[in-house]
Amino acid sequence: MNKKRWYDKDKELAKYLDNLVKIHPDNELKVINGLLEIIRQNNPDILNKFTIPHDIENWHKRWYDNNPIFWLTINSLKYADEKLLKKISDYLEKEIAAY
Repeated sequence: MNKKRWYDKDKELAKYLDNLVKIHPDNELKVINGLLEIIRQNNPDILNKFTIPHDIENWHKRWYDNNPIFWLTINSLKYADEKLLKKISDYLEKEIAAY
């Protein structure tokens, strides 16, 4: 059985989130900060749904697990509504195309 991720239900968003890993390290912080700003402007409460695990530095499952800010940003999207996820998709479409 193939385990689905929370964002696989939105094929467009899944494509963009999967492609984030391909952004050059020099640009990834800019893109993640842009995502974080969209979240802060539209639904900052979702950033308070959980805390960053204390041992996150030891995680290496996913590319964003290596940075607490990246981890918080990507994981907070799990609690976003469709309107916010659409804004995220639109943003990522432009940003990923730029790199």
